[in-house]
Amino acid sequence: MQLSSFGGQVNAVAQDATASSHRSAAFKMAWMLYWADPGDEAKSLAWIRESYQEVYAETGGVPVPNDVTDGCYVNYPDIDLGDPQYNPSDVPWHDLYYKGNYPRL
Repeated sequence: MQLSSFGGQVNAVAQDATASSHRSAAFKMAWMLYWADPGDEAKSLAWIRESYQEVYAETGGVPVPNDVTDGCYVNYPDIDLGDPQYNPSDVPWHDLYYKGNYPRL
């Protein structure tokens, strides 16, 4: 995981002022994994998916916007968020990325 600072002037803009709704976050966390042997792909993907779902277990395995998390940052796309196998939270991918601002797009 890579943790990057976020905030400052970003947080000075109202959450509903633009399509980018993450205006209260102090950090962004990027999940990433690399492997050299193509034979390790399935094992590696299973490990990161399980780790991600464990961290967000209380919200259905994904970072549902709440008092603790602010959803997903759009520049870190994740196709698993649109797959009910990996996102059983009842929160669609576009609400994880844009919250209520998605219709503006």
